[in-house]
Amino acid sequence: MIFLFASSTWFIIAVTLASCGGKTSATGESSPAGWTTVATFNGTGDTPQNTQPFTVHGGKVRFRFTVKPNDSGPVPFLSKMFPAGAPVGPNELRRTSCASCDGEQTDNLGSVRAGSYYLHVITSRPWTLTIEETK
Repeated sequence: MIFLFASSTWFIIAVTLASCGGKTSATGESSPAGWTTVATFNGTGDTPQNTQPFTVHGGKVRFRFTVKPNDSGPVPFLSKMFPAGAPVGPNELRRTSCASCDGEQTDNLGSVRAGSYYLHVITSRPWTLTIEETK
């Protein structure tokens, strides 16, 4: 289940937690039910991270992500999507978050215009996020 941060307090907590390292995997891998993997990114949760740019082709897009819980339990996760080359700022194209991530999460973005984008990811624990698309 995906939760949007309902208040600036949750956002401040997520920003304060800091996040991310970062690795990517190859694109074009086939996923279940007709979805194709565009890119997979992961990080350590040490500092906020900007992913490498990824390209979608003008169809439905979804994010599948997990965050490793800490000893106290699940932790918050926040990613913001920007056009490739644009600075991180308050006007993201899409925000994906959960206040208490436990297990794999899925955020169906719906139709996304063809183009290149990147994510700014904030969390305090190791994470993995896969971007998938279908037409």
